Amino acid sequence: MKFAITDSPFKKDLQQQVDAYFANGRSRNATRALWIKAAFWLSSVFALWGVLVFAPIPAWLGAILALLAGFSIAQVGFNVGHDAIHGSLSSNPNVNAIFARSFDVMGASSRMWAWAHNVVHHTYTNVPGTDHDLEPGFYLRFYPKNSRGFLHRFQHVYAFALYFLTMLVWVFKKDFAQLIERGRATTRRDVIDVIAGKLLHWAFWIGVPMLLSPFAWWQVLIGYVLVLAMTGFTAAVVFQMAHVVEGPDFPKAKTKASADGREPGEPVLDGDFYAHQLATTANFAPGSAVATFFTGGLNHQVEHHLFPRIAHIHYPALAPIVKACAEKHGVPYLAHKSFLAAMASHVRVLKKFGAGDELELGPPPFRTAEAPAR
Repeated sequence: MKFAITDSPFKKDLQQQVDAYFANGRSRNATRALWIKAAFWLSSVFALWGVLVFAPIPAWLGAILALLAGFSIAQVGFNVGHDAIHGSLSSNPNVNAIFARSFDVMGASSRMWAWAHNVVHHTYTNVPGTDHDLEPGFYLRFYPKNSRGFLHRFQHVYAFALYFLTMLVWVFKKDFAQLIERGRATTRRDVIDVIAGKLLHWAFWIGVPMLLSPFAWWQVLIGYVLVLAMTGFTAAVVFQMAHVVEGPDFPKAKTKASADGREPGEPVLDGDFYAHQLATTANFAPGSAVATFFTGGLNHQVEHHLFPRIAHIHYPALAPIVKACAEKHGVPYLAHKSFLAAMASHVRVLKKFGAGDELELGPPPFRTAEAPAR
């Protein structure tokens, strides 16, 4: 699958302006503030783990700390692992590789994520049938499609309960399914890497606690489920605010005829890569420093999709540049003013897709406007 246009005035203009922003010696990678934030969230996870394993605390407090640990793991994913896997945390590939392993500790294969997220999602964003993020399973319908079950009309009611299962599915199914999906592209190293990561994760969160903690084995398992439930819920909610809301488009590729006209050629997406990212992505709470802190800059998804190799600490400064350039060239720049506004928009989209109402989900592609509040 390719884009119909490989270059555009918008792309050239935007790249020049972003290059000018970093021309004064600014690093595109993590600043001291980002390293401090990374240390804070990593320390939070290990501190909570230490208390859960070694401190003689009551079960009710253990349950609360397990939920806090799950939330902190999601923060490590947002603020550390995500940047590292994109290669933006450090200019040193070895440093990125080390911190990318924080994904494996939390139960998700950093190797599979680098393929499914960095390559597939970031290239073919919101393309039905290609973008893995649009395929959470039968019970959720994240884009317009012909098949619709009876339960889908209620998905806006039960979706958030299912989000608690996100990490459990990821740990026990998703990574293995992606190994199979890659087919012949899957190597022995891929398989070993995924299995080794899972064993490390289970040893850290189940094995060591069962051996050393004062809790019974069944209490450890309950705590483990609570950790994954909170991690998955936090991650799922944040990621859905960027693409499955009002405003972003769900473009379909067109099949271009081959040169001889006898066979269908490769599928082609309209426009260029840069315009595609802005037409399929929306920011939320872009003016909130709190949202940026707790989401690892994922509230600036537009800037992230355009410049995934730039550390998220720079996105608030790049946002006005991107928005002004988009308006200049008539390219959409979509944003919900707050997290709650984006959440409400997500619920409305779930309800519309579940009911089969697939029209009027926001401004048409390539129109400069904020996502509607309706």
